[in-house]
Amino acid sequence: MKKTLIALAVLAASTASMAQVTLYGVADVSLGAINATGVKSDANMKTNDATNDGNSRWGIKVVEDLGSGMKATAHFEQNIDYSTGAADVTSARYAYLALDTSIGRFKAGRTLSPSFFGVATWELTGAANFSAVANQFAFAGGGSRNNREFSYTMAMSGFGVSLGYVTELDGIEGGGLGSKFDMNATYAAGPLAVGLSYWKNDKVAAGASTDGNYALGASYNFGSFTVAGSFQDAAGTSTGYSLGGSIPMGPWKFVVDVAQDTGFDDTDYLLYAGYSLSKRTTAYANYRRDGKSGKAGGKSAVDADIYGVGVRMNF
Repeated sequence: MKKTLIALAVLAASTASMAQVTLYGVADVSLGAINATGVKSDANMKTNDATNDGNSRWGIKVVEDLGSGMKATAHFEQNIDYSTGAADVTSARYAYLALDTSIGRFKAGRTLSPSFFGVATWELTGAANFSAVANQFAFAGGGSRNNREFSYTMAMSGFGVSLGYVTELDGIEGGGLGSKFDMNATYAAGPLAVGLSYWKNDKVAAGASTDGNYALGASYNFGSFTVAGSFQDAAGTSTGYSLGGSIPMGPWKFVVDVAQDTGFDDTDYLLYAGYSLSKRTTAYANYRRDGKSGKAGGKSAVDADIYGVGVRMNF
């Protein structure tokens, strides 16, 4: 009986060891302010804002080894407001189930979109909340996440492809008009990183453009500095480019970036400085100029100066 209990305990421990559970999070708090016509400019605490490096959050990931090179992953992540302690349960950042196989990854649920990952491949700030590129062009015009997305991702020797699809019924029930196709093609090896993002809705509102939306960007690390640029063409009037550079200096990192929407005659600028206090924690300061549109019906009615000083900790 004693041997049987020991055997059962060993078997249970062996089975449990095949499922890896990771609890993680990000704490990001800044002091931020906006200076714009008609906007109160007093500084206040920010935790999930355009002045933060990223949203404060917590997440849990469970990975089970299925054998034969296959793994199953369940992943959930949600925002946390560190100024109040509130958790935003109504808007999960991640909520998906994935299956990794020898031919790629299959995933279903709420997730960062292929278009997001295409831009994040080369963008200089790692797609931070204060990114000039992200705020100007919104990841090829489609935002950063898709609900109810089925996707497939394949990566090999630095090359990667992700294909995402939202069915017509899922798109309608999610507040859209129909199905959505979303994809990227990326390359990241050595000093070069390139990303193409593309998405298209099957149906659009009356009078809206039926064209696809895309962003093509690249960065190159010369060692002492990195340069990045992109061409952006979201459906409709929005089109333009971005150009910037970053310089690492010991624990410091400095970024200068410009994103211009030539369709709306709207230019955004970003100045960023980050100091690594450790591998997990960074102190940062950012300034972004959100330019007003020079054409009727544009994105911004007035110029806005946005400032932030904060600390981000990954755990």
